[in-house]
Amino acid sequence: MLMLDYIIANKDRHWNNFGAVRNAKTLEWIGLAPIFDSGTSLWHDTPHIGADVKCKPFRRNYAEQIKLVDKLSWFDFDSLKGLDNKIKEILSKSEYIDEIRRDRIATTVMDRCEYVDILRTQK
Repeated sequence: MLMLDYIIANKDRHWNNFGAVRNAKTLEWIGLAPIFDSGTSLWHDTPHIGADVKCKPFRRNYAEQIKLVDKLSWFDFDSLKGLDNKIKEILSKSEYIDEIRRDRIATTVMDRCEYVDILRTQK
């Protein structure tokens, strides 16, 4: 969750929008809930794509919060190849996002993916 929030610059992660899943009858622990409530991401309220945004809930900025992730070896960063094209394709369907903004978002997301991959190799 912290890795994804860093990559997409989600600025509204808080204590009420992540959780656990339990069996309703037995209360047995099943696992973490899928990531949800990421609507305030991708620099949605600023013209400055890539600008530092405040984050929550564990640190005030992403440069510090991403350091809390101690194991990244589980993730296959090669699976993100072509993600920039997928982002452009999806965002091209919005009448509110022009081509320049769409390209900048895609590029910045990929830059953040590369940074996380660099962190992974350093740990």
